[in-house]
Amino acid sequence: MLAARLSENGTKRVLVVEAGPSGEFRNVRTPAGLPRLFKSHLDWNLYAPPQAGADGRRVYLARGKLLGGCSATNATLYHRGAPGDYAAWAVPGWGPSDVAPWFVAGEANELGDVPGVHGGSGPLSVEFPRYRNKLHDAFFAASASLGWPARADFNDWGTTQAGYGEFQVMQRKGARCDAAAAYLTPAVRARPNLTLVAGASVLGVEIEAGAARGIRYVRGDPDQAVLSASLAPGGEVLMCAGAVHTPHLLMLSGVGDGRALAAHGIGVKADLPGVGANLQDHPAALVAYTLKPSAGAISVTDQIMHADGRVRARAVLNYALRRRGPLTTTGCDHGAFVSTGARTATLGDAPDLQIRLAPALALDADGIGSYVEFARLKESGRKWPSGVTFQLLAVRPASRGAISLRSADPFDTPVLDPGFLSDAAGADAATLRAGVRIARDLAATPAFEGMVEAEVHPGPGAATDAALDAYLAATLHSGNAVVGSARMGPDPRAGAVVDADLRVHGVAGLRVVDASVFPTILGGQTGAPVLMLAERAAAGLVRGGGRVAGVAAAVRAPAPALA
Repeated sequence: MLAARLSENGTKRVLVVEAGPSGEFRNVRTPAGLPRLFKSHLDWNLYAPPQAGADGRRVYLARGKLLGGCSATNATLYHRGAPGDYAAWAVPGWGPSDVAPWFVAGEANELGDVPGVHGGSGPLSVEFPRYRNKLHDAFFAASASLGWPARADFNDWGTTQAGYGEFQVMQRKGARCDAAAAYLTPAVRARPNLTLVAGASVLGVEIEAGAARGIRYVRGDPDQAVLSASLAPGGEVLMCAGAVHTPHLLMLSGVGDGRALAAHGIGVKADLPGVGANLQDHPAALVAYTLKPSAGAISVTDQIMHADGRVRARAVLNYALRRRGPLTTTGCDHGAFVSTGARTATLGDAPDLQIRLAPALALDADGIGSYVEFARLKESGRKWPSGVTFQLLAVRPASRGAISLRSADPFDTPVLDPGFLSDAAGADAATLRAGVRIARDLAATPAFEGMVEAEVHPGPGAATDAALDAYLAATLHSGNAVVGSARMGPDPRAGAVVDADLRVHGVAGLRVVDASVFPTILGGQTGAPVLMLAERAAAGLVRGGGRVAGVAAAVRAPAPALA
């Protein structure tokens, strides 16, 4: 997005260096292809060190390694969070009324231009899911029976976030609309002032006399010649590598905790202890049920695949000709936001739990493991059983982790420790325990009664807090929304890494424009807020004299009514 916006008027020369490939991939464009992206060549294949809150397991974290980054490998959900999330950042210029116009400016929403809420002419296509299942209807009926309100639009800040409904998705007529597809069109890539280098690894930022001078990188294998790109006068390095790799590159460049850098033999350019700290993610768990044979073959897996694992021609044709049907879904685009009561002392009535209804049976309780199990089923000629799964995310977690160096070798993966369920008060575990019980309440309603057969995960035997805690520790997985590891704020002594204009404290000509600058995680998926951030950063650089926090949207929408 930054590349497209910064190269727009032809006055700036832009170099984009991407570690992964830049081509078209069917499993990226087709939303139902999401499971095939996990642990593929388009993924960084990252694992956390043994997590004390997860039975010492090394939890997998999916991170996109291709042009478009995680926007090309996520669940396509478009969530802005809630106004209170931005108020909680407590950074002048980044409150809810400051950021709202930038969401509007960037989107081409199916709802069209809705003043103060949605835009209809931006590059990013946002629409409602194009697939509906009987299990979605049952979930909505069950939610209503528990007294939850229906939400027509979770991104309308004129209402509270709590409630159930469809989640909007970053898709264009049923195909994924990631950042690269939305912004780096063939015409944009052909601009003479824009150069894209894919399949290249950045080794670090060159910093001299307190200012960024350029970058060092290699193309292809690590043993290739080191190349350099120097900044033109007045130029800047914009780090957009995400909440894992941005702090890693900063540390490799000499920006970080001085003592930790010295321990790895790295010269200190800026002593910023906050680099890598404050890491946050959504811890996730699930509750899954098989369906009664009398319910019929209504799971999304039934509608996509034959019993032997072959893809149904009907599903393919429906997608190819109409961009409708089960291939348009990543499987989690209907659900609810709920306040469980576990966090009211700190969050008030802001939901601490997101429920994502998957109209299919999770074969493995850790989520990602289902696709490994499916491979085994396919090898033995067995069918993926019909079922329904409630995925539970603690969307405003209290736990904090960190990114740190494993070594000074740029090709050595950093230590990625999300600190799952590590908060001293046990708030995140309390949210997920409550979530399991809420999922069971949903499944016990008349709406599901004629469908649900048996609880598979965690199983009816897990009834006490202790049993549920053991289940969570054994199966907890990542919601893949890591943020916060180079947080925004005015005081580097208090852990801030960048100021309100996204400039790295103590280093001129160096900014961070990705989820690592978010002081606290948002209540929802983070793809849309990252694009909001980038839209605003580009405008600040192009016409704001480098002032990002104060730049106004080109066509400023009326401020929304904040619930």
